[in-house]
Amino acid sequence: MWDAKKVMLLRFSSYGFLKNLKFFEPFLYLFFLANGLSFTQIGILISIREVSTIVLELPTGVVADLTGRRRAMATAFFCYMISFSIFYYYSLFLIFIPAMFLFAMGETLRHGTHKSMIMQYLDNEGMEDQRVRYYGKTRAASRLGSALSAVIAGAIVYFVGNYNIIFLATLVPYSFAFVLMLTYPKELDGEPEGASIISTWNHLKNSFKQLYKHAGLGKMLVNASVYDSFFKISKDYLSPIIETLAVALPMLMFIEYEQQRTAILVGVIYFFVYINSFTSSIKSASFMEKVGDMGKALDMLYFLMAGLFLVVAISLQFNLIEISIITFFFFYTLYNLRKPMVIGFVGDRMDSQTRATLFSGQNLLRSVVGMIIAPILGYLADTMGISYAFLFGAVVLVVVGIILPISDKIKVIKT
Repeated sequence: MWDAKKVMLLRFSSYGFLKNLKFFEPFLYLFFLANGLSFTQIGILISIREVSTIVLELPTGVVADLTGRRRAMATAFFCYMISFSIFYYYSLFLIFIPAMFLFAMGETLRHGTHKSMIMQYLDNEGMEDQRVRYYGKTRAASRLGSALSAVIAGAIVYFVGNYNIIFLATLVPYSFAFVLMLTYPKELDGEPEGASIISTWNHLKNSFKQLYKHAGLGKMLVNASVYDSFFKISKDYLSPIIETLAVALPMLMFIEYEQQRTAILVGVIYFFVYINSFTSSIKSASFMEKVGDMGKALDMLYFLMAGLFLVVAISLQFNLIEISIITFFFFYTLYNLRKPMVIGFVGDRMDSQTRATLFSGQNLLRSVVGMIIAPILGYLADTMGISYAFLFGAVVLVVVGIILPISDKIKVIKT
């Protein structure tokens, strides 16, 4: 007989696994570059995605809380599938804009919603003290999906010979994820009351009242948003860096076509990057316990990330490509150690009925940062080199980290 709690953990983990079978992710910037876009244009597209997220984030979080989280999640995957279809069929910058908008809609419907469903389940089962460890396990499954995705994507690009096909391939796992969302228990919807103008206003007012009552919570949301945004945007520069190495690596010279060399190297490197992320997510709770203070652990990982940005900048400046690629491994290590702690930290300090909205608020802040920095990073990469983009990131992270350190003494809300 299957244990009900194990089945639910399997469902949550299956969501993460399927959601991270994003075959396009390791090749996203290479896909754009192959279609004639510059880094600046790529930055503009990313900025459009982030602006769309800003516009949609809070309304979709409120809709999820008020009308049902399962419906919001299913709609998210439907939006993703339309977006991927556009990327597959078309290759023009202007047509990529509506595809980015639909992708952003999927992101906003999904972002805080699934986290709030996990938190709701833990509340229902009296497992509130297991937030970091539990979320770490589900996140580890998503990292495993990413590792498998990198290998499959590399093989697809190698044998098919173009980047567009990986968007078509991604439709398969996302179709399964769409069906999975429909099977989630009804009680994970929270207590939807319907989305009227009055209920929406009251919900937003009650949600953000928490930020005024607990100033440290707002500071944590800003800190996490800046950290996440710089990681999210800068991590995709790894594939163009790998492409530079693939062109010159002697052991790959027996492969005639440059795109095939890149496909092999990207697939292999991203596989190990994501396996590393898988291990890091599992060890998040252990790391936090070893440090002994969650606020101290969060700050430590924050400044280490800023240091890694500086290492990448220096290594690229001196053409030490291998060192910059190795540094990206540690990017993912730090991010996946920190992410479950952030979710547990914030989840403990939010009222259960407003979590999706406040998690959406965090993603909105992250999108504001992303909207600003994506074109700046792209412009710096085009005009001065990728190394200067990472130097900019290091400086901003250090400044924000000094201004907004984290405290573990913010009141925990009992739900």
